[in-house]
Amino acid sequence: MTVRMDEAFAAGLRAALVEHVETTPARRRRTRWQVTLGVGVGVLLVGGGVAVAAGVLPLPGADVVTPLASSVTGTGTGTGTVELGTPPAGATSIDIKVTCLTAGRFFTADGASLECSAADAGHGSMDWQVPLQVGQHTTVIRAGSGERWRAVATYSHVTTTEWGINADGLTYGIMNDKGIPDLLAVIATNDRAGYVYSRDLQGPEPTGLQTGASTSKPIQLPVYTSDGHTVIGEFITNEAPGTARAMP
Repeated sequence: MTVRMDEAFAAGLRAALVEHVETTPARRRRTRWQVTLGVGVGVLLVGGGVAVAAGVLPLPGADVVTPLASSVTGTGTGTGTVELGTPPAGATSIDIKVTCLTAGRFFTADGASLECSAADAGHGSMDWQVPLQVGQHTTVIRAGSGERWRAVATYSHVTTTEWGINADGLTYGIMNDKGIPDLLAVIATNDRAGYVYSRDLQGPEPTGLQTGASTSKPIQLPVYTSDGHTVIGEFITNEAPGTARAMP
């Protein structure tokens, strides 16, 4: 099963030098995602796994999601619309859980997609958030002819927490609408949560024929606590900086 982002968000991730995403499950709105950088390497938390319900302490810069209405469940074959009713006051987004009931590829209104094999049918799913537009009271799931799905949608209010600031004046947390903090949240190879310097993930844009996969060795970065000095582990990327590839 594969979860993919729309091209607009993919461009944003390229800017953050994060490469191809294939993660299951994923939970985020347009600027929230959990990215696995290859097999057996660290996990870069640009957002996804840190969305939390109100009342739970999130990572700095993460979204806090507050449901504002009862969930509505819709099923469909091919492209279909889920009617949610009048949005409550304060609603800013629609939380959607899409489950594939057959093999196929299923798209949310903003282009995120869930790709399922026959073995995934009935349990393969993804969680997503679509920003609520003025006057909107429905959401669309796009799929091919004969491809069946179930969607559970809920109106919610989303607020973004502030990045932390350490004693050196450096910001720390996760990537969000404001950009990328100085210290970016990651999971080290020893499974400890910490931060890498985001500048160490940056590099020059590819030039000439440098558009394919990198032939460089993976880079290894120290993982720090939020102070930016205390090393608690190691983060490994499976590509050299500046070689992030476009989403398919």
